[in-house]
Amino acid sequence: MNGNTESSTNALQSLVSEVGAIVCEVAEQLETTSGGISHELMKAGDWNTDLIVKLQGFDRMWQQLTAVSVVLQRCSELISHCEAPQSSVEDIVAEVSMRQTRHRLQSAIATEALAPLEPGLEQEQVF
Repeated sequence: MNGNTESSTNALQSLVSEVGAIVCEVAEQLETTSGGISHELMKAGDWNTDLIVKLQGFDRMWQQLTAVSVVLQRCSELISHCEAPQSSVEDIVAEVSMRQTRHRLQSAIATEALAPLEPGLEQEQVF
């Protein structure tokens, strides 16, 4: 694998890893919000079947996000065998509509691209 392909693979791996982290954070926020709503409803004594069903929907979303997060983290580990052009990774991120999320992902890619090689892992030179 040449240096450019390795860099793009590392960028893709960083992207997938960061997406997994975001999904995990959203799942935690969803769980906290759902728990807060449940707590407030219990205090008010305003329980009804429709509310319980809707709160169970939050729980299912949390479970799905958690499962997706695990899959993304595992995919990140497998990407080291993938070859993707750097521009493809950047194009994927450019399509993210939420500016804060897009900037976070761009930062993850940029950090990976600027990261120096680990000591002893210099690129192989051909003579």
